[in-house]
Amino acid sequence: MNTASSSEELVMSLGTLCVNPFELSFDELDSSLEATAAAGYSGISVWPFVLGTAGVDVAWLIDRLQELGLAHPVAEAAFGWLNPDSEAAAGEMAYLSEYASAVGSRELVAVTMEPSLPPMDDVVARFRTLCQTAADAGLQVSVEFLPWTGIADLATAWEILQRADCDNSGIMVDTWHWYRQPGGPNPDLLRQIPAEKLRVVQLCDAAAELPDDVDIATETMTARLLPGEGAVDFAEVLGIITGSGATPIWFPEVFSSTLAAAGPQAMAPQVLDASRSVLV
Repeated sequence: MNTASSSEELVMSLGTLCVNPFELSFDELDSSLEATAAAGYSGISVWPFVLGTAGVDVAWLIDRLQELGLAHPVAEAAFGWLNPDSEAAAGEMAYLSEYASAVGSRELVAVTMEPSLPPMDDVVARFRTLCQTAADAGLQVSVEFLPWTGIADLATAWEILQRADCDNSGIMVDTWHWYRQPGGPNPDLLRQIPAEKLRVVQLCDAAAELPDDVDIATETMTARLLPGEGAVDFAEVLGIITGSGATPIWFPEVFSSTLAAAGPQAMAPQVLDASRSVLV
């Protein structure tokens, strides 16, 4: 049974509200922040690189979040932690640690966009280094699995966590990735993961089948569905997570070009209502 409540606080992923989240103007950024606050979210996650495209800095964002009463609990994302150039990986982490500290994040998401992984011993060692560096900055690290990458599924993410054995490590469960992972949802494995490792859940939905004319990476950025409107079995996946005793950050991320075209003031409450409808 899903024991999450529809009154749970929700944290918006900024990119959800943007037609092109990689090239935000100032007006798009500011209106998205305002729409998030007006809809009733408790917080938001802003990708740090969008500040440059919008022509603002972190100090501006901090002031705006305070004005709007929005928290920023999750920092996204560490992409370069698998870089064999340890200095480059350390440089990215220093930048992200500074950003996370400035905006008040407690959780850092770690992903890879590479289609394959180095030897698992190297992956584990580099993840352990990431977690140790994050711990020094007071951060926890949640691995996000992406179906088209080397960390394609829950099983791979869990293997990395188990072998690295870091107290501040966890897994982000994105329900679109959960449904699209190779082999499909894996509820038996999810039941084995301790509650304290399930700290962030991104809420979104997926069509039953990948459309013939869309590749998986395009679908994930442009054609997600509102929670409850697709094939994800929310009662099962959220029931397992909350049944474990986990109290994750609930984090809607519905990348949809169609919905975003209506503008953030229209989309933000739509996403909030749909997300709350599955948290019952």
